Amino acid sequence: MINSNTTIITHGDVDGMVCAAQLILREKSDCDLSFSNAKYINFSLNKILRSSQRPSRVYVSDIPANLEVAKTLSALSENGTEIFWIDHHPWQDGVKEQIEGYCKSVIYNASMQTPAGILMGKWLKDENTYFDQIGKICYAYEKGTEWERNWFRLLSSYIGKSERDVLERLAYNRNFTEGDLQRIEQKKEDEQKAQEILNNKPKTFETKSKKNIAVYDTSTSKGIYLGHKVFKHHDVDYCLIRISKTKWQLACNPSKKYSMKHLMGKQNIEEQVFSLAGRENELLAIEGQPSGNLKSNAHKLIVDWLCEYL
Repeated sequence: MINSNTTIITHGDVDGMVCAAQLILREKSDCDLSFSNAKYINFSLNKILRSSQRPSRVYVSDIPANLEVAKTLSALSENGTEIFWIDHHPWQDGVKEQIEGYCKSVIYNASMQTPAGILMGKWLKDENTYFDQIGKICYAYEKGTEWERNWFRLLSSYIGKSERDVLERLAYNRNFTEGDLQRIEQKKEDEQKAQEILNNKPKTFETKSKKNIAVYDTSTSKGIYLGHKVFKHHDVDYCLIRISKTKWQLACNPSKKYSMKHLMGKQNIEEQVFSLAGRENELLAIEGQPSGNLKSNAHKLIVDWLCEYL
């Protein structure tokens, strides 16, 4: 059953995702979902207003309302759209009273100690007790049952990676597997190790064009991903990360936007073959021949080659 007449606008953090999951379960549909925040919420609502096919129902969750949205809500309401607003952030004086006239329901509690997911769960509790249960996930990092803590860890590990998977798991009450938990634990360990690595000054080389490249080797730690995190900690033009004996990643500082297109394809470096593929000014994957054919000096060869051609 698909309900294309429902739009959900939510915040993109764990609390906002929990809200969205509950609404998807309530609607029993593939709702139109978008992420927004306090700064852009009026823009998000205006986008719906300008659409040729306006939804019959709009939910806004985990995002504060402001005086600016009142005019947009009024126009949506006049066109027959039902609006539901659920939030826990502090609002300006008079905002709640002003938007209530345009909303079907306003669930508001100005307490950052009460997550929006909890408010949502209590609001929908009579329809399905699972709503109340899932809402408690937002409390789970520091307190709650082991079930809740595991769900929170699972949800946190997927945020930014696969929103669809997160929402399906939460909305349709799919049980996590032992493999999920193992991946979560590994991810947490990797994040801790990555932070330790990034806190230290990297080994850097100067390229022929006077640019600098940071070089890392995380292959002994199961290939910890550093990627663009490097540029948040160190002012370098490129970073090369060896993630296994035969695989590397080359990233370009997003603020520089240098093209790496000339590097892409198969490259023969001193009789050793490497394949480079990816986005020309963001991230390239470098893969060498199977370890049996790849010489022990492969890492040095790639560094020297990049210093020549970057």
